[in-house]
Amino acid sequence: MLASRVIMLVQRWRPAFSQQRTFERFITVMLWLMCAFGRRTVTAAFGFAGRIQEDWSAEYYVFSRAKWEPDALFKQVFKVGLLTKEPTRFIPVAIDDTGKRKCCKSRGQTSWMKDPLSPPFHVNLQQGLRWVHAALLLRYHDQEQGCRATSVAFELCPPVKKPGKYATEEQLKEYRKQKKHHNLSLTGAKIIKELRDTADEAGYATKQLHVVVDGSYTNQNVISRLPERVDLTGRTSKRAALHYPAIGDGRRVYGERLPSPEEIRKDPSIPYKTASCYFGGKFREIRYKEINRVLWPRGGKRRLLRLIIVAPIPYKVPGKARKYYREPAYLLSTDLESPIDEILQAYLDRWQIEPLHRDLKDGLGLGQAQVWSDKSVKRLHSAIVAMYAMLILAALQVYGAQRTEAFPPLPAWRNKKKRKRPSQHDLITMLRNDLINDETLCPAAKETGDVEMPPNWVLPARETYAAA
Repeated sequence: MLASRVIMLVQRWRPAFSQQRTFERFITVMLWLMCAFGRRTVTAAFGFAGRIQEDWSAEYYVFSRAKWEPDALFKQVFKVGLLTKEPTRFIPVAIDDTGKRKCCKSRGQTSWMKDPLSPPFHVNLQQGLRWVHAALLLRYHDQEQGCRATSVAFELCPPVKKPGKYATEEQLKEYRKQKKHHNLSLTGAKIIKELRDTADEAGYATKQLHVVVDGSYTNQNVISRLPERVDLTGRTSKRAALHYPAIGDGRRVYGERLPSPEEIRKDPSIPYKTASCYFGGKFREIRYKEINRVLWPRGGKRRLLRLIIVAPIPYKVPGKARKYYREPAYLLSTDLESPIDEILQAYLDRWQIEPLHRDLKDGLGLGQAQVWSDKSVKRLHSAIVAMYAMLILAALQVYGAQRTEAFPPLPAWRNKKKRKRPSQHDLITMLRNDLINDETLCPAAKETGDVEMPPNWVLPARETYAAA
């Protein structure tokens, strides 16, 4: 039963709250938010529970007044994720930033930022919220399944507000100072350090933490702040200025300059190598070029790096005769010893954080909650992400990585192509059915004493919802 497993996992969050009743109200609202229909607001959560005419101010105060921090929730999610799927060579984690449009300028923590959907020839701006997101990559390639990403950090990171046109020189100086100390790169470096500490607490001090990022986090701010036993692989520019280490015992650090990564890719004298990686539903041969032990003065300073150039991967478009090619990838990694196929696999699995962003914003309505205080804006959205992460881990523990017969049957027009893993809609449907149809929610867990069941979690019985 998915609901009972979710409740067993979220019991790990109890020490983060000062009172038992606060914890019960928090879990209640989170379960209802997962299953609510329409816009994911606190009002919609109470509408799902049939308590729309009751006073829910106490539940609002859980996010605006109670004493708890979202970081404590994600620490437990990270530990459960490591127990759900044992890491092999290293612990792969993807980091990226995401935003959500919010039209109200007076809402707390909102700011102007670049619209990612704007065309390349005209940059548009949007008012909204911005977060730095880290996801643990759970690999199921040995079961002919892809990678499943689950959130392990979600931190609000609004840019520093720029002073108005009548600001004094002291105010502008303070703004430039704060801008250097509060940005996405430094927030990402802070999250990496916290994940390393959490992995040590969970008993994985001997496992290397491998962080995969895009080009915006492949810079000096992040590379220079990497803790011990942490490696980073990220995109770089095709015109990056790289050097060989200097030869000899002198004080010189940088030696001969390498050709640009794009020139190396086009150089026929440097042959391509192949590595087998799981990509696009099966294992495929990936062509690459590699130059180990190089220096990047602008971003890596004196730290030795590994340049990996991935050749364009061909793909076919239905109805088109010719082949199309994806863009080549230029990677820099601080991992100088791991097999190249492991590093490339982590880079390919990083894409799973993008569908996770889609599920959070489009499926769970991240950013739709009408909360105004700074504490509520930070806590509620992070709590939604943490709760969905626990739901994913609970489903992996109960059903495995595949979409089994326990899930509702799909419509006939979708049975032509077998789905390999359950979607977000499948997980929400199973959780919703468990909460609605079982008046005691999980009687087996209640009898054994594994789960403490608050009385207000009981919901009125309704008919089962099928997967649409």
